[in-house]
Amino acid sequence: MRLLLPPPGARTWLPGVLCALAVSACTEKPREPSPPLPDVCAEPSSSQREVTYYRDVKPVLDVKCAGCHQNGGIAPFALTTPQQVQGMKDAILHSVCERAMPPWPPHRDCNQYDHDRSLSDEQIALLRDWVRAGAPLGNESDAPQETPTESRLTRVDLELVMPEPYTPQLAPDEYRCFLLDWPETEEKFITGLGVVPGQTELVHHVLIASVPPEEVDTYARADEADPGPGFSCPGGPTLPSTPKGTPVATLVGGWVPGGEGADLAAGTGVRIRPGSKLVMQMHYNTSSAAPVPDVSKLLLKLDGSVEHEAFMLPFTDPRWVRDRSMSIPKGETDVVHIFSYDALEAASRASREKLRDDAAFTIYGAGLHMHRRGTRAVLTVEKSGKESACLLEVPEWDFHWQGVYSLQRPVRVSPGEDLRLECHWNNAGFLPHHGAPVPAVADLNWGEGTDDEMCIAFLYVTQEG
Repeated sequence: MRLLLPPPGARTWLPGVLCALAVSACTEKPREPSPPLPDVCAEPSSSQREVTYYRDVKPVLDVKCAGCHQNGGIAPFALTTPQQVQGMKDAILHSVCERAMPPWPPHRDCNQYDHDRSLSDEQIALLRDWVRAGAPLGNESDAPQETPTESRLTRVDLELVMPEPYTPQLAPDEYRCFLLDWPETEEKFITGLGVVPGQTELVHHVLIASVPPEEVDTYARADEADPGPGFSCPGGPTLPSTPKGTPVATLVGGWVPGGEGADLAAGTGVRIRPGSKLVMQMHYNTSSAAPVPDVSKLLLKLDGSVEHEAFMLPFTDPRWVRDRSMSIPKGETDVVHIFSYDALEAASRASREKLRDDAAFTIYGAGLHMHRRGTRAVLTVEKSGKESACLLEVPEWDFHWQGVYSLQRPVRVSPGEDLRLECHWNNAGFLPHHGAPVPAVADLNWGEGTDDEMCIAFLYVTQEG
C-alpha cells in the first residue's frame, strides 16, 4: 500500500474530538537523525564484473523508473529503449548518485516498507559501473523475459469516472477535487484501489477520500460554487470552510504512477456507508506537457466484510491548531516542534471512539505532512521515554512527494506507549534538495495555505477484538 498525501486542510482534517486532548508542555530534545546513506558513487568501480544494459541495467530501470519514465508518462523523458537510456546515462548517474531518483523520502534505517522505489547500494553501484564502462548494451537475449510486478490491484469490482473532463488551469501544479457518486446500496469496505489516468503525462498523483451522507450536501454546494468542473482543493479533499469539529471526509487511499493500483493491507478495509460520496483529488503537473482535457477513472476492490476495519487517523498537537502555538520565526534555519501523547487515547479520540482506549492497536502504515518550509520529520512509538519503534523518518522533506508508507511488518502499539511526532523547518530562505528556492516569510505558523505550515502524522490502523 502506497498512499499519496497532498496537503490536508488544518481544521477540516482534524476531528473535533482530537482538539479535546489535554496536553502538557513539551521540552524534549530533538531525536538524533539517522546517519546519511553512503556515497556509493565516491567509491571506485568494481573490476570484478562486466555490467551490460540488457542483462543488468534494464531490469532495474524497468521496475524502478519506467512507471514514470515512459512515452506519455509524467516524467520529462522516457527510459524504455536502450537508445533512450544511453542518451540519458549521465543524467541517470547524477540522479541516482544523489539519491534524488527514484523519489523515495523514507530513511531505510527507520523501518522497511512495501513497494520501496529506492535503489539499493548495490543497484546504484551497478549503474555507476555501467556508465563508467561506456554504457555497453550486451546481448539482447540476456534481458529477462518478464519484468516482475511489485504491487497490483487483484480485483476490480467498481469503476468510477470523473463526471466531466477537466483541463488544468494552473502551472506547474494544480490540485482539483471531483465528487464521485457512490452507487452501492449496502455497506461496503474498500479493500484496494487504483487509478487509470486519462492523461498520463499530466496526472502526478491522486488521493481518494470518502464523504459521509450527512456532509454530501455541503460538498455539493462547494462544487456548484466553484466555476468549472470540480473545485479547487490545494488543502486536500476537504472544504476549507468546514467549521471546526464538523464531521469531514475520511482519507481512504491514493495512487501514484507506475501501475493501476494495489490492495490495502490483507484483511483490512475502509468502511463506506450507503449515501456517501467519494472525493477524487487530482494533482496535475504541466512541467512535461501542455494542459489538455483529462477524464481519469477510479478502480475499486470492494468486500462486504473484512477481518479488521481500518481507520486512517491524524495525529498532531491540538494546540498548534487551536492556539497557533507552532511559531516558526523568520530567519531561523532549524525550528523544531515536538508532540508526544498516549497512543491508545489519541487513537480513540481521533477515531471518535470507534477504537477503544484500553486495547492495543496495530499500525500498518504511516505518513507525515508538512508544507514547503519543512526540512525533516520523524514519527516514533515510545515507552517510558525510550523509543520502541521508528515508524517513519523523512530526512529531506519534499512537498510534492508525501505518502502513507505500508510497513513490511505492522507495529503493535500496547497500553502505556506514546506516539511521538517531531517536525523541523527552515524559515531563513533556502534551496531545498528538491525544487526551487523557498523564501523566508514573517509570522509563519499553522495554516491551510502552502505558505503556512503544518506538522501532522497519519496512521493506517486496526484494532482486534
